[in-house]
Amino acid sequence: MNWLVVRLLPARMPVLACGLLLVALCCGPASAEGEAAGIRMALVIGNSNYVSEKLPNAGNDAQSIATTLQTLDFDVRLVLDATRDRFIGEIEEFADDTLRRNASVVLVYYAGHGVQLAGKNYFIPVDAHISDIDSLVAESVQFDHLLNQVGKSSSFKMIFLDACQNNPFQDRIGSVGVGLAPPPDVSGFLIGFATQPGKVAYDGAGNNSPYTSALLANMHVPGQEVLSVLAEVNRHVRKDTGGAQVPYVQFSVKPEFYFLPGEKADQDVEVRLWKLAAQQADPELINLYVERYPEGRFAGEARTLLDKAEADLAGRGTQDPENRDRLEEEIWTNALASRNGSLLEYYIERFPNGRNLEQAKELVTQLAPGDEANISPAELCRKYATHPNDSTVIYRGVSLERLARNSAAAVKACEESVRTYPEDPHYKALLARALAAGGDTDRAVDFYKQAALAGNTRALVSLGLFYELGQSVPKNLVTARALFEEAYSHGSTDGAINLAVSLYSGTGGERDVPRAIALLEFASSEGAARATYNLGVFAKEGVNKSPENAVAYFELAARQGYAEGALAAAAIYDEGFHTERAPQKASELLLSALTSDNGEILSKLAADADSWSRETILSLQSQMKTAGYYEGTLDGVPGPQFNRGLELWRLYGGSPS
Repeated sequence: MNWLVVRLLPARMPVLACGLLLVALCCGPASAEGEAAGIRMALVIGNSNYVSEKLPNAGNDAQSIATTLQTLDFDVRLVLDATRDRFIGEIEEFADDTLRRNASVVLVYYAGHGVQLAGKNYFIPVDAHISDIDSLVAESVQFDHLLNQVGKSSSFKMIFLDACQNNPFQDRIGSVGVGLAPPPDVSGFLIGFATQPGKVAYDGAGNNSPYTSALLANMHVPGQEVLSVLAEVNRHVRKDTGGAQVPYVQFSVKPEFYFLPGEKADQDVEVRLWKLAAQQADPELINLYVERYPEGRFAGEARTLLDKAEADLAGRGTQDPENRDRLEEEIWTNALASRNGSLLEYYIERFPNGRNLEQAKELVTQLAPGDEANISPAELCRKYATHPNDSTVIYRGVSLERLARNSAAAVKACEESVRTYPEDPHYKALLARALAAGGDTDRAVDFYKQAALAGNTRALVSLGLFYELGQSVPKNLVTARALFEEAYSHGSTDGAINLAVSLYSGTGGERDVPRAIALLEFASSEGAARATYNLGVFAKEGVNKSPENAVAYFELAARQGYAEGALAAAAIYDEGFHTERAPQKASELLLSALTSDNGEILSKLAADADSWSRETILSLQSQMKTAGYYEGTLDGVPGPQFNRGLELWRLYGGSPS
């Protein structure tokens, strides 16, 4: 893929995270400290076993949400397969309880059938027999009733609706609208919808729907305010559905709610799991890392450690009670944040009297099995063929090289998924990628075209690249640009990046540098680190903004996980390029970069150590000595001990046990 930059959203697109809608703020912010100290209450309803059909994921979704909310200190009332009387009764009892107990946070989650009629939303109980409009109104539960009941509380109130998979009455009631409608008055509420008004959400091929999977994957991120969580949910769902589903939120009070209060994690879940495995020198944990991240940043080091005799990997320091408590907490929090069933099983085995044992046992039954023999073809298809830029917490991206090694199995799983879910274009795009990796580019182009016609963003971008390269189709840069444009119109950062390349270089049409830069800004705001890095390059070279702005872009790219961004920012601080020299900042950036890639930064830093100033080398030595990784003299002169210190920092991180 060409890497350059991205654009701002077109006027026709919603502007907060490609699908979040801001409603007028009318109340003061809720205090994060206040809500953390108060009572959190949740009502979770999942309707699966309808008289006319089954929605298996609705019950799974509700149970997963309920268990996860319990780990976040919510007092949860779980209701499965609610009849109309029970549905209404549970809402009213829950609302009364929130008032009686003076709850500070109230959350309602619903998964099941929901429809809109004349701008009103109706939830369908499992015992409903609906044949016309009158029976729909009489036998359903109005969303307004939920709002009115829960709205009596002065607490911070959230409602999440994964309730618009399809319209089960379209053959009987033609006036029933598609999806749900946005309520006209959301005073005092934050309401999250699985998809945009009037659109259909996917039920999902795994244990959970795309929307619920995204909620579950992001609720346990520490120090993230709820709107930041929902922005990540939005990105997660768009990646998981190829842009077909875009979550939507309404709110009337500026939220300052944190599912998990505290400091933001300074490292992502992959690095945290690796540090845990390496510091403990535990072969089982190292194997769990490789299983979860077969192409991970530390896969090479992991396999090297596993090649050692297990006697050499003794499980350092786990007998000390304080260290054991810390280890238990780290394994538990990492398992929750990564939705890692294997790590939960490790927790259950390692800590039979653990503080979170019962919750771990319940959660592990709700996660997809790691054994490929028990995984559905649809999940296997996603596991084998997901593009690296579409990675989510659940489905890790797979390189084309690795996919090529498994192409036969991937094609088989994806072909079956296409037959099972013919209405979901994302499986066609995944099948196309598997076919391309296996060398069958003609069939790949055919399936990419089918998925692109349905608006799948990965298919649009990939097909654009085929036309750009002239591979299995006539080379056509104009068509390529048009495909990138359409992918971008659906919120694709890759579409925006490739469109920016075309606009900046003038291939496929007129050159438009300002729009190319705007595309970069959009991609950067969506977390595309390489776009952010290119903005830094443009600033440094005076193409956009001024050189003084370059370091801020490079530092942001570093925070987004791009090692070269940290290296570029460190060089600016080391040299004092249009800023004050700051060796301490430079050294901190260099150390952070060591864990951001597969080891390339380590090799560069060791090979080119003489190019850095004495002050920066001295600061690196000092920090490594404090961590116990450097035994040489603090002299600002690199050498073998300096290089070994860098290796140990990368291997174990900055806080060894």
